[in-house]
Amino acid sequence: MVVDRIEVYLDGASEPLAVLKEPPYRLNLDTRKIPDGEHVLRVVTHFRGGGQEVREIPFTVNNYPDVMVLGLDEGGEVAGTLELRLAVGEPDFPVEPVRFNPIWYVVASVIVLGGIWAYFALSPTAEKVVAEVAPPVQEAQAPKEGAGQAANVDQALMEKGKSIYEANCAACHQANGQGMPPAFPALAGNPNLKDTQLVLNTIKNGRGAMPAVGAAFSDEELKAVATYIRNSFGNNFGPVE
Repeated sequence: MVVDRIEVYLDGASEPLAVLKEPPYRLNLDTRKIPDGEHVLRVVTHFRGGGQEVREIPFTVNNYPDVMVLGLDEGGEVAGTLELRLAVGEPDFPVEPVRFNPIWYVVASVIVLGGIWAYFALSPTAEKVVAEVAPPVQEAQAPKEGAGQAANVDQALMEKGKSIYEANCAACHQANGQGMPPAFPALAGNPNLKDTQLVLNTIKNGRGAMPAVGAAFSDEELKAVATYIRNSFGNNFGPVE
């Protein structure tokens, strides 16, 4: 299924913080504008042709350290004049202006990106699929300089396959075929692409974290994109019959 847009909401808001329409889907969340405490980030993924996936991610904002009061115990009995000392964070630290902690900026960014990609990358079958479909990451080889194609590959079909790949596959497997392991294995130097039927079935029906991007493809389109994948990025497995 092809993603149409991704909407990101905070807590029970009816209006989204952002609407992401083009990959790579990224959002900077400034937690300094969010009150300290518990919140929920809701990520709604809309697919072309209808259907949506909703993921809610609870998180806690804590931009500001605790202010400690020394010289007065809770519930204690006092009389006369008291000299109190206020400390931020630790008792031995002097009082200082509150500053934004950059660590929480990183945490918030990870939460947003994790919610967007969790639908794909956290599939319980992802590791099994990677083991079956792709070689270990260290075995996937980058395209070699001057690597050629099989002599009998139809160049017109290759061009058509490239166009389909860039529109539907490159966001996850990258334009250079290096992928985003482990959810989306590398296609460059992948020996498993020799199995034509495996390639066609995976494109058409999906597998593990990969959706069925080719479910609506015609036979000619399936043949074109499979031919392109099998004969690009340093691969040389010949045409798809």
